[in-house]
Amino acid sequence: MKLQDLDLNLLRAFDALMRERHVTRAGERLEMSQSSMSVSLAKLRDLLGDELLMRAGTGWMPTELALVLWPRVQEAIAALERLTEPVRFDPATSTQVFRLIVIDYIDLLMMPSVMRRIRQEAPGVRVHMLQTNPHHFGEMMAAGELDLALTYFPNAPAYVKGRKLFSDRFLGLAARSHPVHGAALDVPSFCALPHVTIEPDASQIYNVQIDAALEPHGLRRRVQMIKPSFLALPFVLETSDMVASVPARLARRMSRMAEVEAFDLPLDLPLFDVRMVWHPRTDHSPAHEWLRELMLACARDA
Repeated sequence: MKLQDLDLNLLRAFDALMRERHVTRAGERLEMSQSSMSVSLAKLRDLLGDELLMRAGTGWMPTELALVLWPRVQEAIAALERLTEPVRFDPATSTQVFRLIVIDYIDLLMMPSVMRRIRQEAPGVRVHMLQTNPHHFGEMMAAGELDLALTYFPNAPAYVKGRKLFSDRFLGLAARSHPVHGAALDVPSFCALPHVTIEPDASQIYNVQIDAALEPHGLRRRVQMIKPSFLALPFVLETSDMVASVPARLARRMSRMAEVEAFDLPLDLPLFDVRMVWHPRTDHSPAHEWLRELMLACARDA
């Protein structure tokens, strides 16, 4: 007998025949006609080279080979049926490590809430946050080096999956005592201010929108300082005459951290989306589905 000649339906037919010791009742057990069950029995006899069930008076008697094979068949059926059972993820007992890229803006807004939830629901789960790499996270995901990215990135690779976490817009930010607050600010006067810009390594994700909006005016901002992250930005601004352009949710958070205040930019800027991005290989993973649902909940809180 060759394995490719055997299928689950024949195994189930064999098990039903052994349980019922009767072709008609075995067919009824599997909701099959008597003729279909007889065909299955004939196939089994041919494959195994044995009668399997033999007439004995008014009933059927299994052969010695059938009695030896029956426990094996039952084990095989149980193993195959387990393949179709839903795979479950138990956060309370999991020790999974999730590898994330989180841009620092989202890190500040969401990760405290994320880690509180993880500590409550999945104390054994660990989060490994990798260096931000907005141009290569798709390749990292495909290679299995990265599980999830939380990012503002307008041109994500087409082959990755994504879900919007929330929308945001850019505001200006300056010291509370700065004269820009309450002033009639136009584009030239905005550009003339001394600016702090945030430019993560090898990317311009925070400046693309603003620079594009300034292009029709033929103007650029007077950049006094360039930082790779938002770390310490509010404390730089509160003691200087410099300004920065930051996402509105972050501006509100920073106004509670230091003596800074947001102001409207004199530019027509669209909303932008902060997204959660993952590779299709993890799309149906129960563990990753749990993590993504947790991220969505924390985004709503943020």
